[in-house]
Amino acid sequence: MARRDPYRRAMRRARRSWRNHDDAYPLLIIGTEEPVGIIVAGMIAQWAWRHRSAFLPFTVTGSAFVTAALIHPRHARWWITAACVTVFVTVLLGIQHRLLWERPAGRFTSGMLARMWTACGIDRPTERAYVAVVTACAGGWLSAAIALGPATRPLPTIAGIGTVILGIPWWAHRRRRARVRIERTIRSYSA
Repeated sequence: MARRDPYRRAMRRARRSWRNHDDAYPLLIIGTEEPVGIIVAGMIAQWAWRHRSAFLPFTVTGSAFVTAALIHPRHARWWITAACVTVFVTVLLGIQHRLLWERPAGRFTSGMLARMWTACGIDRPTERAYVAVVTACAGGWLSAAIALGPATRPLPTIAGIGTVILGIPWWAHRRRRARVRIERTIRSYSA
């Protein structure tokens, strides 16, 4: 007679309860042959993946830091270009649509911006203003980091404080939380 593995039986029972939407919660059985560090790392990775939309401010800051670290050693004078592009994009993102409709070229630009905002799901003026402020701050920090180097004394502190301050509206925004909630509901029904 073959010996049955209690771990397999418990996992089978947990899968059935999840599939049938029972109240039972899956039971994690840690055996002696399983290293606890890998289990903890897996739990942290699962938590980080579940809340991945909350990490976007840190992703933007990290990508700006990496970009400045790559550009600064060889092309430190590109800070002028980065600053000019930041000013242009910030003005373009922050300008009122009513002001653009006065001229034919403005109508074309306004139409392109409206389609871009619709594609991104940003349809409120406050959200557009938030995007313009984040673009201005990230571009300004990137320009300074390209000129001076991203590890120069006040820049990492400024980046950290700016990430937290500009991340608060992102974390508190109800539409982001609602979208995540909807995605989780759809995923639970399709599983």
